[in-house]
Amino acid sequence: MITSWLMSGLMVVGQAAQPVGSPARLAPLTIPEVPPLGTIYSVRQDVPPNTTSPFKEKMEGEEMAEEKGDKLLLMKVLEGSAFQERGLSARGYTQANYTISNMTGQTVRKNNLPQAMNYMGNQFMMEQSALTVEKLLDYEKKEFQWGFNLTALAGTDYRFTTSNNLAAGQNTANGGFPNTYGIDPMTQGYLNAWLPGIGEGGTEIKLGKFWTTIFNESIDPTLNRTVSRAVTFMSNPFTNTGVLATTKLNDRWTMNNGAVMGADVFFGPAAQFNYLGGLKYETEGAKDSIAFNTMIGPSAYNQNLKVLTSYDVFEILYSHNFNDDWNYTLDVMYSFANNFQGTVTNRDGSTYVLNDEWANWYGFVNYLTYNINDKFSTTSRVEFFDDCKGVRTGYAGLYSTFTQALTYKIKEGFWFRTELRYDYAQARAYQGQHGLFTLPLDFIIRY
Repeated sequence: MITSWLMSGLMVVGQAAQPVGSPARLAPLTIPEVPPLGTIYSVRQDVPPNTTSPFKEKMEGEEMAEEKGDKLLLMKVLEGSAFQERGLSARGYTQANYTISNMTGQTVRKNNLPQAMNYMGNQFMMEQSALTVEKLLDYEKKEFQWGFNLTALAGTDYRFTTSNNLAAGQNTANGGFPNTYGIDPMTQGYLNAWLPGIGEGGTEIKLGKFWTTIFNESIDPTLNRTVSRAVTFMSNPFTNTGVLATTKLNDRWTMNNGAVMGADVFFGPAAQFNYLGGLKYETEGAKDSIAFNTMIGPSAYNQNLKVLTSYDVFEILYSHNFNDDWNYTLDVMYSFANNFQGTVTNRDGSTYVLNDEWANWYGFVNYLTYNINDKFSTTSRVEFFDDCKGVRTGYAGLYSTFTQALTYKIKEGFWFRTELRYDYAQARAYQGQHGLFTLPLDFIIRY
């Protein structure tokens, strides 16, 4: 009965929107802001977010692959080299897809916006080709260690992931709009240190640009359970730049505290001090976990630079493992900022001019995941997102999105993914229509 609900319940009505406020994000938008980026806890594709120790999940993923003999191409090539002997590692992936869409015609064929990141309908696109070089920490060792992570990507997703003050000029290089393909030269770039003596389980400190601790989806497609991203994810931070301390207080509690430059902004004139923090509790065996995460700062649209890089975000993230195969996750977000200027579309289709106005947006995202076996997993995602004044998508109103996704790991280095998604917007956000059907055929090559 549950399986039939999974396969049918998501073929109803829904919506998916994309971040508003900038030509880089959405061509139809008239509020010029830098694309809101997004992030999450680093977890393997088949592991529900936030259900394992933040210090162990990355190590365990690498160790499991090696135990199976599935060491990926780059590390096979570098095996025994001075690069590996110095404790360095390299990995990468390429993600590409063809998204079948009910949008047709010359003017809309290539555009499913505000759905993202697979926003190009009825044509092939290479979303990401990413490379990471890093020095991993061993969180089991009771000694000081240091490491680093440097990640860059090329593809169509650059328009969503580039940060203000860092290669963001590409987002207006094509007559004020982004080119189809581009490069994000530093999706992540940080130094980290392991301090085992701070907190019962130790403390990790990051300094630089890193994925935010907010929300349970990720820029990295291998960490997601669906091909497309939730509207809520696309409308909130992807990355932060600054310093972040993650402390394992004991077996149950984990705490984050950081000082960052704002949302999706690198050092520069758009940067403003914000607090990034959170607290997570998990039961024995990580059967249940609940986390509160936040970013708090000046919370205002920068009218001089025409960007939104500082807004307040509040998140509650709950996860429950029914057993080793079934997981339910609920992600609730609420965000707001002041001083918005620009023109948006109301729920009734009329245009509205914002003049130094306060605006908020919030979302409820539900995930039910079933790991069928080591190769197959399926996820149902049901989302309700309200862009109350249209400052994130360009269209005010409620977005409902219903997604049924399937992942097939043919080999450790080759995945096939697909999903059936229906989006419904209260306003006519999809090229003058309320609804949008999409069916992406997606593959990931890991190396």
